[in-house]
Parts: sequence; C-alpha cells; structure tokens
Amino acid sequence: MYRHCEDGERSPWHAGEGVADAGVLPAAAGQVARTRQADAVRELTWIVDPATGRLVVEGIECDELNALVGDLLPPAREVNCARPLGSLSLSSGADPCGLTLRVARLYHGSVVDGPGRRSVVQLQGCPIRCRGCYVPETHDPTGGVLVNLADIVRGILDPIGEPRDGVTVTGGEAFSQPAGLAALIKELKALMLSLHTVVYSGYTLEVLACRPEPEVREALHIIDLLVDGPFVAALAGGAGEWRGSRNQRLIPQPGRILTGWGESIK
Repeated sequence: MYRHCEDGERSPWHAGEGVADAGVLPAAAGQVARTRQADAVRELTWIVDPATGRLVVEGIECDELNALVGDLLPPAREVNCARPLGSLSLSSGADPCGLTLRVARLYHGSVVDGPGRRSVVQLQGCPIRCRGCYVPETHDPTGGVLVNLADIVRGILDPIGEPRDGVTVTGGEAFSQPAGLAALIKELKALMLSLHTVVYSGYTLEVLACRPEPEVREALHIIDLLVDGPFVAALAGGAGEWRGSRNQRLIPQPGRILTGWGESIK
C-alpha cells in the first residue's frame, strides 16, 4: 500500500487514517496521480490488493475519480464504490444438531467494510429492502446457502484472509438472523478476544433496542462497532468512511449506549 505525495515519493500507508469514499478499479502498475484543488496539491492513497488484482483509491470523491479515470486508465470504465468482492466457495452444511446461518457470500481483504483490512461474511435475507441497495440479491430470505456456524468461523479465520484487522458481518440484514449473529460473534470472540468486530444493520440502534429477541441485545453488547440505519440513495454522496449514506451512524460499543453510560451516538 502506498501514498503518492506532493513530491512524487512513495511512503507506506498506515491503517486507521481518514478514509474517503473508495472507488474500485482494475489494478494498473506505475500509475501516479496528483490532483489540484484551489491551487493546493491533494494527496491520494492508492492501495493495490494482491488478492483480487484491484486498486482502491482513497481521498477522492467518486465523481471526481470518474473524471480522472479517462486520463489514467484508457479506455474509460465505469467506476463505483464498495462493490462486493468475489465470494469464496460456500457449501451447504445444514446440521440438525448445530446452529446454521443463511449466507450470501464470504470474502477477505475488504477495505470498505470497516477499519483496516477485513474478512466479511454477508448474511442472506433482508426485510428492509432499501431502494438502490447495491446487493439486492441478498434480500430473498430463501436465497444464499445454509452453512454451519463452525464452517463459517473456519472460513472467516482462514489464513488466506491474513493479514486481517477484524471481521465484519453485513447483509442482507444481519439482525434478521439474531440467534446466529449473536452465536457467531461470541464464537469469534472466544477464539480471538482482541478480534475487532463490525456489524451493519439497516435498523437504527433505537429500533434494535426494542426488539423482543434476547439475542439482539446480546449481540449489541459484544460487537465493537455498529453501523446503523437504512441505505438512502439520495444521501449517498459524501457519506464518509464505511457508510453507504449520510444518515448512517458509526456507533462504537453499542451495548454501552444501551446501559446508559457509554459514548453518545454520533
């Protein structure tokens, strides 16, 4: 991972720095870009993902990146933000004696689903069905593959996904399978206590707090970061890091909010 600086030198990129909306392009070697705004040099970060052969660009809005592509990678190609990476092969493993979840895809090396480089499991089924959703194929609750919890954990923690900075559970709607979600996060934390976990939900924290299933509250108390709220296409521009639209919130340790002594919701 490299950052292109004003003088053209390259310096290492460090996880945890500010991330703007990311546009994903096919990788191209030797491309260096500088943009000027109000006569000031702007710094762009280019991350080449060796696992997928893609280039992720940070520090520029998608519209600006689209305009820049014609100069960098002719012929021009459509660019979009946060398209899902290719999924690993999933095999059905329904076990009547064990817990299963319906999974749409599982992939590694994501840099748009939370801080750093992440392994992601995308659960199947969404009753919210946001208009303009990037992954409408995950809405059908009968789609995807029914997979044993143990197999999902093995897939998430597979060494092929290293180095990883954490695990993200998204959807679909992650909380449409509350028992499986809570069990998955608990098992991951039991194996790696320091593992950073992110869960995306189209429901707000206030709505989740009123859900009757005890597993919903259990999950909220053990995840490290909740990204809440439905995707609103009209608010997609300038959403910032890890969010699909501006109405969505980043809520660290949501369980602390529920008990009334944690950080305020931002």
